[in-house]
Amino acid sequence: MSRLGTVVRFEFVRAVKKPAFWIGTLALPVVIVVVSLLVGIGQSAGTDSVVSSASATRTPFHYVDRSGLVSASVAAKWGGSPSTDPGADRAAVRAGKLDAFIEFPASPSSASIRVDARDRGLFENNGYSSLAQRVLEQSVAEHVDDPTAVHLLRNPPNADVTTYADGAVAPGWLSVLPPFVFVAAFFGLVILLAARMVTVVVEEKENRISEMILTTVTAGDLIRGKVIAMLLVGFVQVGIFVVPGLAGFLVALPLIASKLGGLGVDPWRMVVGALLLIGGVLLASGLFVSVGAAVPSIKDASALQSASIFALIIPLYAAFFVVTTPSSPVTAFFTYFPTFTPITAMVRNAVGSLSVTQSVLCIVEVFVVAGLLLWFAEYLFRHSVAQYGSKVTLRQIAGWRRGRVR
Repeated sequence: MSRLGTVVRFEFVRAVKKPAFWIGTLALPVVIVVVSLLVGIGQSAGTDSVVSSASATRTPFHYVDRSGLVSASVAAKWGGSPSTDPGADRAAVRAGKLDAFIEFPASPSSASIRVDARDRGLFENNGYSSLAQRVLEQSVAEHVDDPTAVHLLRNPPNADVTTYADGAVAPGWLSVLPPFVFVAAFFGLVILLAARMVTVVVEEKENRISEMILTTVTAGDLIRGKVIAMLLVGFVQVGIFVVPGLAGFLVALPLIASKLGGLGVDPWRMVVGALLLIGGVLLASGLFVSVGAAVPSIKDASALQSASIFALIIPLYAAFFVVTTPSSPVTAFFTYFPTFTPITAMVRNAVGSLSVTQSVLCIVEVFVVAGLLLWFAEYLFRHSVAQYGSKVTLRQIAGWRRGRVR
């Protein structure tokens, strides 16, 4: 009789009953919330400070106007006076006796304004360029008689762009977020499941109780039960992270919808994302369990475990290139290489660059590869579960296939 349900229940309950599981699971969201609040409070104050330091303020300075556009009255209002000796003024700046010396070029539209100034710090130094720009801007504005034209020059109007696709309004940037949740969920599950999947398989070898366990449950049921239980544990942890995140997003949605467009949910992209997530998680599980089945201890598994994680998440480093050049050969490689497919396909699906045919091919691929990896992991575990102290080699695997265990 199959004992799959018993194994799943035992492994799941054993994991969630540990206080360390809940401490680790709940601590991260709490830390994120606290840090976010502190950063938000500090940023609001810091932004005001940076903005004020980068803004133009009245500063004693001398200037040379080679353009003939600077108004003496405007410059005087900001603390400026014409220079009688540019060389001496630059020397005074270097000696710290003069705050700034500004040289307006003959053609400000094609040449930069040169500013020599006394150092005030990385952020406050930005105020010098704002000062020079403001003096020139207000001087030019004095020559324009129309107040409306002056206002338009200083404050260009916003452009409200509406795009269409197939006769309907095209979704905005917010339409990327719903399917992108699957990318975030996959990344979180990979990080959370890697150590657990490897540990629950290797522990049977390290404890050396495999023979006793296998008298009551088959190797297949044991490995499948462990995989299912760890998947359930992972989904519990991800749910704890995702639910508060979604609640916060819904609260902030009205504030950002006006700038990024309405929140559009494409049913097809959501279905594709969900299937890629499920297949990708199964593929990752098969990879991690194979690592656990191939080594005799957690220490031996660390290098292979890191390599497995890297093989799954490396597409994140190429995500921008994949999104911006969906028809390139490199993008095709990332899309169809088995361990790269889950993240690459989910990212492309989120931004709408994955066609229906490509979606179907990617879904079929991840499920087929996941099935093969899970079968291989079970095969490795069944033959190596009583193998203590040594790693599984390719020669041994070939020997098993020929019916000679070495």
